[in-house]
Amino acid sequence: MSRKSFGIILAPLLMVSGSAFADTFYFATPPPGVAWEGVYVNPYTANETAPQTINGLTIYCDDWDTEFSGNPTWNATVYAVTPGNVSNFRFGGVTTTQAVSLSGGGFLQYAATPASANAYDLYLEAVYLDQTMQTLDGGITQAQQEEISAAEWTLFTSSGAASLLSDINNSGSAFATAVYGYLVAAQNNYASVNPIGWDVITPVGNASNGGPMQEFLIDDFTGTINGPNVPEPSAFILLGTVVGLLGWTKLRRRQA
Repeated sequence: MSRKSFGIILAPLLMVSGSAFADTFYFATPPPGVAWEGVYVNPYTANETAPQTINGLTIYCDDWDTEFSGNPTWNATVYAVTPGNVSNFRFGGVTTTQAVSLSGGGFLQYAATPASANAYDLYLEAVYLDQTMQTLDGGITQAQQEEISAAEWTLFTSSGAASLLSDINNSGSAFATAVYGYLVAAQNNYASVNPIGWDVITPVGNASNGGPMQEFLIDDFTGTINGPNVPEPSAFILLGTVVGLLGWTKLRRRQA
């Protein structure tokens, strides 16, 4: 899958409209009832406890490579999805990505040489996939939750690429073909994605249990976190803390 560059012309304009703030979260419920290959899939539900109390926030994990267990708390900064903020995202420095193709037998395979990538484009693809899941809403099937989640994880994985590909193909050719279809749709449609209202929750340091934490995306368009997603006085306001946003997210290799 080739990658196209997007957003270069708009970047100077949007760099001044980025927002960033600190927040505190914890999981609202135990892990959702959908587990695939020992991993809980998107979406998850979190509560915000500071600077205000808001329950029932829907969050989406984009981070397959980071492993943790238990129900930790952690610090993070929440950034608006803009070109000006992308360097602060966990995968903001991505310049190459796994080149995915579908074999004749209907299984995913990676090319020997990674493909060039624009990190902002990849985050727009992640937003596209999360919006696809939102569109399906209450009618989403378990298979669709698993397939879309696997597609999103494929966008950024590097160290975990082999294990992710193996899990996808172990789920059968129909599953792998569906994941590939979502990846192609994201690549073909990311340029039309409106990221206004979408934020990236990027962890800072280790969690309360001493381990690393994952990164998430959240749709803040309705003003559920810190009010509507509008420009802050400064493009980069690095305040300090998010706690507990994913205690249950991907429990890698832990039995569901």
